[in-house]
Amino acid sequence: MKTLKIALIATFVAFAMVSAASADGFKSKPKKEVKTTFDQAIKNPGLVLAMYEQIDPEFLNDFEQLYVVEVVYNGANYKILGSRQSWIRFFNLEWKYVTGKKHFGKSVD
Repeated sequence: MKTLKIALIATFVAFAMVSAASADGFKSKPKKEVKTTFDQAIKNPGLVLAMYEQIDPEFLNDFEQLYVVEVVYNGANYKILGSRQSWIRFFNLEWKYVTGKKHFGKSVD
């Protein structure tokens, strides 16, 4: 009986340690992968905001004709293919999307 109690206590301690170890704030990788073009990506306002938040325009310093950029949005990993000119225009334009009270650029009109 004493051995059974020790085994149960050891089991509970092990479960507690495993639970604490998995609750450290690490996020799992997105399970879904979406491949899209730049033109399709900018039609989604939420994705455009995610692109501005996650993409550093410094990648344009490497001169290439086409770039594939990865963005995580709505639990999916988006791989966006666009030309150099498209990405330059994307970062130079001021978009009309709004997030809460804060405006995200001006109108593109």
